[in-house]
Amino acid sequence: MITSRQIHTILKQKAPFILVDKVTAFEKGRYITALKNITSSEWFAAMHFPENPVYPGIFIIEAIAQTTALLCALSAQGTGQLWALGGLQRFDFHSPAYPGDTLILEVEAVKLCQNMAIVNACAKTTDRRIARGQLTFGVIENAYT
Repeated sequence: MITSRQIHTILKQKAPFILVDKVTAFEKGRYITALKNITSSEWFAAMHFPENPVYPGIFIIEAIAQTTALLCALSAQGTGQLWALGGLQRFDFHSPAYPGDTLILEVEAVKLCQNMAIVNACAKTTDRRIARGQLTFGVIENAYT
């Protein structure tokens, strides 16, 4: 639905820090589903337990945050706002993610306003839940001035 090229245009992060590969479902102001393919060639694999590489939890949170930023940006349609993670509530990790996994990132808006958002999010693979919780986001005022 939304390609990697479009994601790179919308998000303010630059490679290699864009952690969303593709958006597969989107409904304005309601939800978004995205994918992140975890590969053994990513830099974490050599450092985050080299004998048994595990995708770092902070990257899972960042992938969810970027997916939420896409939801907010696409729902706002071109306002150019910078959305930033404000906090995590009731966020739990259930299972590790490994190279070869494809993370399915599901974000559902609980509240989406002009300058803040509350979402429920889940990161999973086809056979197990990796993490889930509630996150809050806000717009950074004057981010580009």
